[in-house]
Amino acid sequence: MGEDPIIQAIKRDIEELLAAKRAADPGLFAAANSGVNNQGILEEFRWALEQAAGLATVDINRVPVRSMRPVWGPIITLLKRAIRKSTYWLYQPLFQQITAYNKAVVDFLNKVALRMEKVANHTPLEEKMEALLTQLSLKIEAVEKISEQWEAKLKETLAGVASDKADLQREVVEAKQRVQDALIELTSLRRLVEDYRAEAAFLRAKLALTLQYQRTGKWPVSREEGPEETLRSLQDLEDTTWFYHAFEQQFRGSEELIKERQRAYIPEVRKAYETCGGYVLDLGAGRGEFLELCREADIPAKGVDLNEAMVFRCREKGLEVERADAIAYLQSLPDESLCAVTAYQLVEHLTPQQLWLLVQIVLVKLRLGGVVILETVNPHSLAALQNFYLDLTHKRPIPAPTLRFLLEAVGFRRIDVRFSSPVLEDLRLKGDDPSIVRLNELLFGFQDYAVVGWR
Repeated sequence: MGEDPIIQAIKRDIEELLAAKRAADPGLFAAANSGVNNQGILEEFRWALEQAAGLATVDINRVPVRSMRPVWGPIITLLKRAIRKSTYWLYQPLFQQITAYNKAVVDFLNKVALRMEKVANHTPLEEKMEALLTQLSLKIEAVEKISEQWEAKLKETLAGVASDKADLQREVVEAKQRVQDALIELTSLRRLVEDYRAEAAFLRAKLALTLQYQRTGKWPVSREEGPEETLRSLQDLEDTTWFYHAFEQQFRGSEELIKERQRAYIPEVRKAYETCGGYVLDLGAGRGEFLELCREADIPAKGVDLNEAMVFRCREKGLEVERADAIAYLQSLPDESLCAVTAYQLVEHLTPQQLWLLVQIVLVKLRLGGVVILETVNPHSLAALQNFYLDLTHKRPIPAPTLRFLLEAVGFRRIDVRFSSPVLEDLRLKGDDPSIVRLNELLFGFQDYAVVGWR
């Protein structure tokens, strides 16, 4: 179905109007088509749109009705106006459709103009953005260059630090090695000094014995001559033999009890024997309890005692015991022939001169690595001190610090003091108060102690 002739006529009018406008100002449409930013063209285009918007509404009443004929003109004009009014209802929908079409066209052209304005206004923004992006790129490049420079410096610094660290670690390792070498050397020197001290003490003890022999005119008694002739100055055998044997049986305690107490010193004697060989000499062997322990431990041992009854008792057990004075017998032995010298409950029978002489001789007779064990009554316990003078042959109690000092002065090393033979618990004061504990230590402390020293 063909288009309405009136609409076609309107389209032709619009096209003619646009063609005339394009012919009158071709730059406007060229600028619109090319997107060139031209503010004057946009303003002129906007004005043209406003004019078109004013003409978009079609109103029949606005169409002038007149006739140019001189005579019949007024009549024809009145007739046309009457026809216009009478036919208004017929053409009104058409006029409304034309008006809507015109408004749509104007609205479209307004949108086109708005888009052109945005494009025109957007071009400087893009240029600014491009300029900003260019500046930003330049700054980024500068920052990257600076970052690269700093990264290079950082790598160089880290490489220097790593090198310094490696050098420092190497120096630390070398310093540690030097310190270890110095410690090893110091330890060797310390051992050498200790050996020299021990040797000096050994020679000093031998010299002291030699000087004493020279001063008194008495030299060590040979084994062939026998030591019995030197015993008379210490005690009378005929008067004390039976007495001391009976005393041991009454107050010393059973042989089983004494063996259990002395068993604690077997590890030291075994260590000395395994270290330097030789044999054990038990001074004042008594009933032979410690010699039995040595025999059970397969450690060669001999004993010496002045009491004939004690010697007889030991020999009954098959123990090797000589009847002689302890100091004289010890003097008669070759130097550095013993691994251990023990003396249980003996030193309290000696005078200070005899005790000092004894420890010197022991040092000379022991091999390097040998041990001396001297046990006596603990005078720090009043209960033990009370029983000290039950034995009439006791000279004087010897405090532990004194006996320890004697061994240190002679030249023994690694000296230890050990307490043994605790008082029965029934005799001690009851309670955990510190005062009671202290009183128990003073009144009912250990009855015996031993000083253990190594050569």
